[in-house]
Formats: sequence, structure tokens, C-alpha cells
Amino acid sequence: MATTVARRWVLAGGAWLLTVAAATAVATGAVGSMREGIFGTADAPYTEADVDALLAASSAGPTTAPPTPTPAASPASSPGGGGVVRALTTAGGTIVAACEAGLVTLRTWTPNSGFEAEHVQRGPAPVASLRFKARSGGGDVRAQVTCAGTEPSLAVVDDD
Repeated sequence: MATTVARRWVLAGGAWLLTVAAATAVATGAVGSMREGIFGTADAPYTEADVDALLAASSAGPTTAPPTPTPAASPASSPGGGGVVRALTTAGGTIVAACEAGLVTLRTWTPNSGFEAEHVQRGPAPVASLRFKARSGGGDVRAQVTCAGTEPSLAVVDDD
């Protein structure tokens, strides 16, 4: 009888070790997929170099394909275009805006790490605006974009 009890403890211990090994493998895979994003690197924001390349391409005419963004929040975008396009940087994130016929349109915006965009008024309008809200509280950045002549101009108001 003692050997039957010992055999059951060995089998139970082996089953427990297999369960722990399987759970560790699943957790390691889940953490690895979070590093790349749920949909791979395609859901990442644009780098400054990507924005410059897109701006150069929009000024030069149509291209076959835009550059692939590099890892980390997704930008919002609007169709259409024309006019002068500029990337405007704030402490809370980057805004790509265009001026056409005296009206400004926010084309895309990418919050910096720790921020999220809210209260977006994208235009076209004489003034377009948004707020980069700090997720940890304080340090919010309110951005207003207007057209100075034919180019987008940024005014930043800290909402501390």
C-alpha cells in the first residue's frame, strides 16, 4: 500500500510540473506578442523620419506606398489633402496639419508615451485643436493650430 501512495504522489507531482511548464510557455508567448503589438508592427506610430518622408512624398506627388511605421499608438488620419503640410511637435505628441484656402486640417496626430489625444477638432476650420492628456494626471498639453499665411502654425497652452 505504501508504494501505491508513493506512486500517486509521484504522478501528481509530475502532472503539476507539466501544468507549470505549459503555463510558463503560454505566458512567455503572450508577453512576446505584446512587445510586437497585437497586429504586429503595423499598429505603431510614425517616427520623425517617417513623417518627413510622408511630407516629402505629399509635396512631390503620389507614391506607390507609404513607409511602414515603426513600433508603438496609432495615428488618426483624414482623407484628402493639398496645401502646405507640416509636422508640429509638442510635449504631448506630434500633429501633422495642412493649410488650404486659409483653413487648417489636422491630418494625423500621435501622442507621446504616457499621453492620449482627446477633444479633437480636426477641421477644416480657421482653428483646429486637440488636447494631449497625460494618463498619469497633470501635464496636459492643449494644441491649437491655425494657418499663418499658407503654413500651419502651432500655439501650445499647458493645462497643468
